[in-house]
Amino acid sequence: IYGGQYGPFGTGFRTIKPGDRGSDVYEIQKKLKQKGYFKGKVDGIYGAALQNAIHKFQKSNRMKISNDIDKSFYKK
Repeated sequence: IYGGQYGPFGTGFRTIKPGDRGSDVYEIQKKLKQKGYFKGKVDGIYGAALQNAIHKFQKSNRMKISNDIDKSFYKK
């Protein structure tokens, strides 16, 4: 689950969608948990709890509500 020698985003920033798994998902969960948005288990799987956290984050940052984690989400 942890990234290889280049870390969780070693292959770049992909658009993450519901159902995706990986070290990048794990890092997003961890960061959103630190900021108080994510209440679920940090496990590297994009499920319903992460989707809810993403929507809360998007609302509080006046972003378009989307299930995808893309460049604009990473920048915020």
